[in-house]
Amino acid sequence: MERVIILLMESSLETIPKELLSNPMIIKDARRMHEDPKYLILDRARHHKVMINLPKSEKRGRPDIVHQALLLIQGSLLARNKLIKTYIHTINDIIIDVNPEIRPPRNYNNFIGLMSQLFKEGKVPPGASKSLLRIIGHDIRQVFNIEAPDRKILLDDIKGKEVSMNYLVNYLSKFRKPLIMIGGFPRGSFEENTYLLADDVLKVGKYTMDTSSILCRLLTSLEIALGLFA
Repeated sequence: MERVIILLMESSLETIPKELLSNPMIIKDARRMHEDPKYLILDRARHHKVMINLPKSEKRGRPDIVHQALLLIQGSLLARNKLIKTYIHTINDIIIDVNPEIRPPRNYNNFIGLMSQLFKEGKVPPGASKSLLRIIGHDIRQVFNIEAPDRKILLDDIKGKEVSMNYLVNYLSKFRKPLIMIGGFPRGSFEENTYLLADDVLKVGKYTMDTSSILCRLLTSLEIALGLFA
Protein backbone atom coordinates (compact mmCIF):
# COMPACT_ATOMS: atom_id res chain seq x y z
CA MET A 1 0.00 0.00 0.00
CA GLU A 2 1.44 3.35 -1.09
CA ARG A 3 -0.98 5.35 1.03
CA VAL A 4 -4.64 5.43 2.01
CA ILE A 5 -7.02 8.24 1.10
CA ILE A 6 -9.70 9.24 3.61
CA LEU A 7 -12.70 11.10 2.21
CA LEU A 8 -15.11 12.49 4.81
CA MET A 9 -18.39 12.35 2.90
CA GLU A 10 -21.44 14.62 3.21
CA SER A 11 -19.76 16.27 6.16
CA SER A 12 -21.88 18.37 8.49
CA LEU A 13 -19.81 21.49 7.86
CA GLU A 14 -21.34 24.60 6.29
CA THR A 15 -21.88 28.32 6.69
CA ILE A 16 -25.26 29.70 7.73
CA PRO A 17 -27.87 28.88 5.03
CA LYS A 18 -29.37 31.85 3.19
CA GLU A 19 -32.80 31.28 4.72
CA LEU A 20 -31.39 31.88 8.21
CA LEU A 21 -29.15 34.89 7.58
CA SER A 22 -31.75 37.43 8.73
CA ASN A 23 -32.75 35.46 11.84
CA PRO A 24 -32.21 37.56 15.00
CA MET A 25 -30.51 34.65 16.79
CA ILE A 26 -28.00 34.25 13.95
CA ILE A 27 -27.30 37.98 13.79
CA LYS A 28 -26.76 38.10 17.56
CA ASP A 29 -24.44 35.09 17.45
CA ALA A 30 -22.46 36.58 14.56
CA ARG A 31 -21.92 39.78 16.54
CA ARG A 32 -20.78 37.79 19.55
CA MET A 33 -18.34 35.84 17.38
CA HIS A 34 -17.21 39.05 15.57
CA GLU A 35 -18.06 37.35 12.28
CA ASP A 36 -20.06 38.20 9.16
CA PRO A 37 -23.27 36.07 9.36
CA LYS A 38 -22.52 34.78 5.82
CA TYR A 39 -19.36 33.09 7.11
CA LEU A 40 -20.61 31.96 10.49
CA ILE A 41 -20.43 28.17 10.80
CA LEU A 42 -23.76 26.42 11.39
CA ASP A 43 -23.55 24.70 14.77
CA ARG A 44 -26.43 22.81 16.35
CA ALA A 45 -25.06 23.52 19.83
CA ARG A 46 -25.79 27.22 19.27
CA HIS A 47 -28.36 27.27 16.48
CA HIS A 48 -30.63 24.31 17.24
CA LYS A 49 -33.84 26.31 17.64
CA VAL A 50 -33.54 28.05 14.28
CA MET A 51 -32.29 25.13 12.21
CA ILE A 52 -34.75 22.37 13.11
CA ASN A 53 -36.93 23.13 10.06
CA LEU A 54 -34.07 23.10 7.58
CA PRO A 55 -34.10 20.33 4.94
CA LYS A 56 -32.16 17.30 6.23
CA SER A 57 -31.63 19.08 9.53
CA GLU A 58 -30.70 15.80 11.24
CA LYS A 59 -27.50 15.71 9.16
CA ARG A 60 -26.52 19.35 9.62
CA GLY A 61 -24.84 21.63 12.14
CA ARG A 62 -22.19 19.26 13.50
CA PRO A 63 -18.77 20.68 12.56
CA ASP A 64 -17.39 19.00 15.69
CA ILE A 65 -17.50 15.69 13.79
CA VAL A 66 -15.04 17.01 11.20
CA HIS A 67 -12.92 18.54 13.97
CA GLN A 68 -12.63 15.24 15.83
CA ALA A 69 -11.93 13.33 12.62
CA LEU A 70 -9.13 15.67 11.59
CA LEU A 71 -7.53 15.49 15.02
CA LEU A 72 -7.50 11.69 14.79
CA ILE A 73 -6.28 11.45 11.20
CA GLN A 74 -3.70 14.22 11.20
CA GLY A 75 -2.29 13.16 14.54
CA SER A 76 -1.93 9.51 13.57
CA LEU A 77 1.26 7.56 12.94
CA LEU A 78 0.03 7.17 9.37
CA ALA A 79 0.14 10.94 8.93
CA ARG A 80 3.60 11.17 10.50
CA ASN A 81 4.83 8.60 7.99
CA LYS A 82 3.06 10.27 5.04
CA LEU A 83 0.84 7.24 4.49
CA ILE A 84 -2.52 9.00 4.60
CA LYS A 85 -4.21 11.88 2.79
CA THR A 86 -7.51 13.51 3.73
CA TYR A 87 -10.24 15.30 1.82
CA ILE A 88 -13.52 16.71 3.10
CA HIS A 89 -16.73 16.66 1.10
CA THR A 90 -19.40 18.86 2.70
CA ILE A 91 -23.15 18.46 2.70
CA ASN A 92 -23.27 21.30 0.14
CA ASP A 93 -20.80 19.59 -2.23
CA ILE A 94 -17.77 21.69 -1.36
CA ILE A 95 -14.48 19.78 -1.65
CA ILE A 96 -11.69 20.67 0.79
CA ASP A 97 -8.10 19.51 0.33
CA VAL A 98 -6.35 18.91 3.66
CA ASN A 99 -2.58 19.40 3.68
CA PRO A 100 -1.06 16.20 5.15
CA GLU A 101 1.19 18.34 7.33
CA ILE A 102 -1.60 20.29 9.03
CA ARG A 103 -2.20 19.91 12.75
CA PRO A 104 -5.73 21.21 13.36
CA PRO A 105 -6.36 23.48 16.34
CA ARG A 106 -7.29 21.39 19.35
CA ASN A 107 -9.45 24.18 20.68
CA TYR A 108 -12.89 23.87 19.09
CA ASN A 109 -13.56 27.63 18.88
CA ASN A 110 -10.23 28.14 17.13
CA PHE A 111 -11.17 25.39 14.67
CA ILE A 112 -14.52 27.08 13.95
CA GLY A 113 -12.71 30.35 13.33
CA LEU A 114 -10.39 28.59 10.89
CA MET A 115 -13.36 27.10 9.02
CA SER A 116 -15.02 30.52 8.75
CA GLN A 117 -11.82 31.90 7.26
CA LEU A 118 -11.61 28.97 4.84
CA PHE A 119 -15.12 29.53 3.48
CA LYS A 120 -14.46 33.26 3.20
CA GLU A 121 -11.03 33.16 1.57
CA GLY A 122 -11.04 29.77 -0.18
CA LYS A 123 -7.86 28.70 1.60
CA VAL A 124 -6.03 29.15 4.89
CA PRO A 125 -3.80 30.92 5.57
CA PRO A 126 -5.15 33.21 2.78
CA GLY A 127 -1.87 34.79 1.73
CA ALA A 128 0.46 31.83 2.14
CA SER A 129 2.04 30.01 -0.80
CA LYS A 130 1.42 26.70 0.96
CA SER A 131 -2.17 26.20 2.12
CA LEU A 132 -3.14 24.14 5.15
CA LEU A 133 -6.70 23.82 3.88
CA ARG A 134 -8.13 24.88 0.53
CA ILE A 135 -11.39 24.59 -1.36
CA ILE A 136 -10.74 22.87 -4.68
CA GLY A 137 -14.22 22.67 -6.20
CA HIS A 138 -17.66 21.11 -6.02
CA ASP A 139 -17.29 17.78 -7.81
CA ILE A 140 -16.25 14.75 -5.79
CA ARG A 141 -14.70 13.25 -8.90
CA GLN A 142 -11.97 15.87 -8.63
CA VAL A 143 -10.59 13.83 -5.73
CA PHE A 144 -10.66 10.69 -7.86
CA ASN A 145 -8.85 12.47 -10.69
CA ILE A 146 -6.18 13.87 -8.37
CA GLU A 147 -5.52 10.68 -6.42
CA ALA A 148 -6.39 7.95 -8.96
CA PRO A 149 -7.40 5.41 -6.27
CA ASP A 150 -7.45 1.80 -7.35
CA ARG A 151 -10.39 0.96 -5.05
CA LYS A 152 -13.18 3.10 -3.58
CA ILE A 153 -14.75 1.75 -0.40
CA LEU A 154 -17.73 3.24 1.41
CA LEU A 155 -18.11 2.39 5.10
CA ASP A 156 -21.82 2.44 5.86
CA ASP A 157 -23.80 0.97 8.77
CA ILE A 158 -27.08 0.86 6.84
CA LYS A 159 -26.41 -0.85 3.51
CA GLY A 160 -22.89 -2.16 4.03
CA LYS A 161 -21.85 -5.80 3.88
CA GLU A 162 -20.71 -6.82 7.37
CA VAL A 163 -16.99 -7.59 7.61
CA SER A 164 -14.44 -7.73 10.42
CA MET A 165 -11.78 -5.09 10.90
CA ASN A 166 -9.11 -7.69 10.13
CA TYR A 167 -10.83 -8.47 6.84
CA LEU A 168 -11.03 -4.77 5.95
CA VAL A 169 -7.36 -4.13 6.70
CA ASN A 170 -6.24 -7.19 4.76
CA TYR A 171 -8.48 -6.17 1.88
CA LEU A 172 -7.09 -2.64 1.84
CA SER A 173 -3.54 -3.97 1.76
CA LYS A 174 -4.21 -5.51 -1.67
CA PHE A 175 -4.44 -2.07 -3.26
CA ARG A 176 -1.82 0.57 -4.03
CA LYS A 177 -3.96 3.55 -3.08
CA PRO A 178 -7.37 2.65 -1.63
CA LEU A 179 -9.86 5.42 -0.95
CA ILE A 180 -12.16 5.08 2.05
CA MET A 181 -15.33 7.14 2.28
CA ILE A 182 -16.61 7.72 5.82
CA GLY A 183 -19.67 9.78 6.75
CA GLY A 184 -18.99 13.13 8.34
CA PHE A 185 -22.56 13.57 9.63
CA PRO A 186 -24.30 12.49 12.87
CA ARG A 187 -27.25 10.41 11.67
CA GLY A 188 -29.25 9.40 8.64
CA SER A 189 -28.07 7.70 5.48
CA PHE A 190 -25.85 8.62 2.57
CA GLU A 191 -27.38 10.10 -0.57
CA GLU A 192 -27.98 7.60 -3.34
CA ASN A 193 -25.36 9.29 -5.53
CA THR A 194 -22.75 8.53 -2.88
CA TYR A 195 -23.43 4.81 -3.06
CA LEU A 196 -22.92 4.94 -6.82
CA LEU A 197 -19.37 6.21 -6.31
CA ALA A 198 -18.24 3.14 -4.36
CA ASP A 199 -16.77 -0.13 -5.59
CA ASP A 200 -17.59 -1.73 -2.22
CA VAL A 201 -20.07 -0.81 0.51
CA LEU A 202 -18.96 -2.35 3.81
CA LYS A 203 -19.94 -2.31 7.47
CA VAL A 204 -17.34 -3.07 10.13
CA GLY A 205 -18.72 -5.35 12.85
CA LYS A 206 -22.24 -5.68 14.19
CA TYR A 207 -22.57 -2.33 15.92
CA THR A 208 -23.32 1.13 14.64
CA MET A 209 -20.31 3.38 15.21
CA ASP A 210 -19.93 7.12 14.94
CA THR A 211 -17.28 8.71 12.74
CA SER A 212 -14.59 9.11 15.40
CA SER A 213 -15.10 5.56 16.70
CA ILE A 214 -14.68 3.87 13.33
CA LEU A 215 -11.77 6.13 12.43
CA CYS A 216 -9.95 5.40 15.68
CA ARG A 217 -10.25 1.64 15.16
CA LEU A 218 -9.39 1.80 11.46
CA LEU A 219 -6.33 3.99 11.89
CA THR A 220 -4.96 1.89 14.74
CA SER A 221 -5.53 -1.36 12.84
CA LEU A 222 -3.75 0.02 9.77
CA GLU A 223 -0.84 1.24 11.87
CA ILE A 224 -0.43 -2.19 13.46
CA ALA A 225 -0.68 -3.95 10.08
CA LEU A 226 1.96 -1.65 8.60
CA GLY A 227 4.33 -2.15 11.50
CA LEU A 228 4.32 1.46 12.65
CA PHE A 229 4.23 0.52 16.32
CA ALA A 230 7.62 -0.21 17.86
